[in-house]
Amino acid sequence: MSQIPPRSRTELEQAEAAYKKRLETEEKLGNKEGMADAYGNLGTIYLTVGYLDQAEEMFKKSLEILESLDDKAGMASDYGYLGAIYQMHSHLKQAEELYKKCLEINQALNHKAGMATAYGKLGEIYYERRDLDQAEDMFNKSLKIEEVLDNKGAVATACGFLGDICRIRNQFDQAEEMYKKGLALFEAIGSERMIDIMRTMLTNLKKKKK
Repeated sequence: MSQIPPRSRTELEQAEAAYKKRLETEEKLGNKEGMADAYGNLGTIYLTVGYLDQAEEMFKKSLEILESLDDKAGMASDYGYLGAIYQMHSHLKQAEELYKKCLEINQALNHKAGMATAYGKLGEIYYERRDLDQAEDMFNKSLKIEEVLDNKGAVATACGFLGDICRIRNQFDQAEEMYKKGLALFEAIGSERMIDIMRTMLTNLKKKKK
């Protein structure tokens, strides 16, 4: 499975060069596992810098190899990344299909973290479509797992979306409860941008309640 690359542009360029060199070596050796890993890491680099077309190409090449190797965990990871790319392009139907494939494999593997992420991403798709019942179901499933895993950032994100769903339904008390829970968690992990967003949502909600 590919790793998240370093964040600075210089480090990313260095990582890109290193993985291209590694890919060359693995191709010469005929090492399919190594090739898939190199493609996947190049995909994460291009995704990080916003080169979505290149990222898509790399993940598809990685996925093709992993499918031939029947590497289920690796396939689930690539389906998730490709789903994210299609979601960024607003190709929601394709993104939904890929997230469902990702979820199905993670369920078969009983990979809780992967399941929680896939539920959350499907929740985002349904939320964007304003299919609120399905979105709520997905976010609640994600939330339940993330709470067990003590993944505060993911729990806070799910709370934010659930708060939005309640707000849209004019369920203001429930919305406030979710926003406050999300805010407390974002404060606990020091996510300044999300703290500001949650505070803004609470302020706007109080105005609506009046």
